[in-house]
Amino acid sequence: MTIENLNEAHSNPTISKISMFLSGIFMGNVGIFISLLSSYSIYSIVLFRGIFGAAFLTIFMLITRSFSISFFKECFKMHWKYLIIIAISNPLVVFLYFWNITLTGYAFAAFLLYTSGIFLLILLVITKEDKVSKINFISFILASVGISIIMEFWTGQILILGIVVGLFSGFSLAILIFSKKKIYKIRSKTQSIIHSNENFDAFLTLWSTLFLIFPFLPFSITDLFRITILDLIYALMLGLIPTALAFTLYNVGVKKDKGGNIIILSYFEPVMATINTAIFLKNLSIFTIIGGFFVLLANYITLKYLK
Repeated sequence: MTIENLNEAHSNPTISKISMFLSGIFMGNVGIFISLLSSYSIYSIVLFRGIFGAAFLTIFMLITRSFSISFFKECFKMHWKYLIIIAISNPLVVFLYFWNITLTGYAFAAFLLYTSGIFLLILLVITKEDKVSKINFISFILASVGISIIMEFWTGQILILGIVVGLFSGFSLAILIFSKKKIYKIRSKTQSIIHSNENFDAFLTLWSTLFLIFPFLPFSITDLFRITILDLIYALMLGLIPTALAFTLYNVGVKKDKGGNIIILSYFEPVMATINTAIFLKNLSIFTIIGGFFVLLANYITLKYLK
C-alpha cells in the first residue's frame, strides 16, 4: 500500500473509530507489563516504553519511507507550538498513569486517567474548537458517573494520593489530546500547501514517544545494563503493543474526532484494565463492574445516536 493510499484510509471516519477502539484495547493491557516489570522503578518502565516504542516506530517509518529529515522539519515548522506541548504533556501522562497503577491498581488508575474526557469537553467548550453535541454531553456525564462509582467515594477509604495523581494524569491527557486535535485541524486547513506524502500519524507518535526517553534516561540509565533476557522480551512487548501500535492507532482516531464522538471510544481502555484486574489481580469490586457498565453505555449512546 502506498503512503497516499494509507493516508486516504486513515481519513475515513469508520477507520478512525475502529482505530480508536483497538487503541483502547491495546493500551488497556499496559498494567500487565508494569506488573511483569515491577522489579524496576516507574522511571525505568517509562524509559523502556519510550526506547522500544521509538525503535518499532522508526522501523515502521523506514519501511513506509516516512523517515525523512525534510519531512520532520516541515512538521516542526508548521506545528512547533503544539509539538512542544505534546513533548511536555505526554511524559507527564505516562509517568502519572504508571505511578497510579502501582498505587491503586489497573482499573482504578485507568478510569481516573479517562477523566480526560471531562477535561477535554471543558476545553472544547471554552475554546469553541469543536461543536459539542447534546449526545456527547450525555455520554460524558454517564462516563463520569461510572468513574465516580468505581472510585467509591462514599466509603471514605479511597487513597487521596491516588485520586490526585489520577486526576492530574487525566488533565494532562486532555491537554495532550487537545494539542493533537489542534495539529490535525491545522493540517486539514493547509492540506493544499503540504508537499510531503509521509505518514504524519506515525511521526506524531514517534515524536511523543521520544520524550518518554529524554526526561527519564538520567534516572534509569543503569537499569538498561541490568535488564534480563526475559525482562527484555517484556519491554519489547511494552514498546510494541500498548505503545507503538496503540499510540499510532489513537492518532488515526483523534484525527476525525468531532466534539469527542470518536475519542470516547478510547474509554474501552479502562474496561480492558478492569478485565485484567479480575483475571490477574483477582481483586475486583462490584462497583468497578457497575461503573464500567456506565462507561460502556456512554460509548454505546455515542455510536447509536451520533449523526
